Amino acid sequence: MKQSKIRRRLESSLTDGRIATVVRDDFELTMTDGFVVTLTDDWVVLHELADGVHLDDLVMLRLSDVSRVWFRDDDPYHHRAINGLGSTVATFECPPEAGLIDMLNAAAFKADIFAIRMETLRDEPLAIGRLVKLGKKRLTLHFVGRDGVWAPETERWRHRDITRIEVGGRYLDALNRFADPYPAAEPA
Repeated sequence: MKQSKIRRRLESSLTDGRIATVVRDDFELTMTDGFVVTLTDDWVVLHELADGVHLDDLVMLRLSDVSRVWFRDDDPYHHRAINGLGSTVATFECPPEAGLIDMLNAAAFKADIFAIRMETLRDEPLAIGRLVKLGKKRLTLHFVGRDGVWAPETERWRHRDITRIEVGGRYLDALNRFADPYPAAEPA
């Protein structure tokens, strides 16, 4: 699908409140369904739907990775179910020129623990933790395991490898609430 058509469909989801299905052929075996809540020059932010009707995490995707967008589950049932479950679609505001650093800052502002995906890398495609330092080309993240235990050291990642950022949602909210207390001294 042409990038101009992708952008038009994402803008339609944003302005009309339509449920979009976003496909990134290079990285995902499945699709990301949700409401577009922000569209910048380089990123799209969706309030993701889990199990079709449950609003879950905010997902930030690089626009250059999006290969297709359609409105597969945008029907009256899905909208009734989402509204009936009592959750509201999140808001996420940023300027149209917002880039990766802005997205990372916003994620860190919304929650102490968030996830970054680096789907271009083979061995470490997912890191969950707390932002320690944000530079021009790299970020330092303090990893927290799925057992809620903080890693003894921080890790640095290149910005260019980040393809997806996730904040909020049931899994990350549980880590934010119930992980071990954050260590008092920042690791080196």
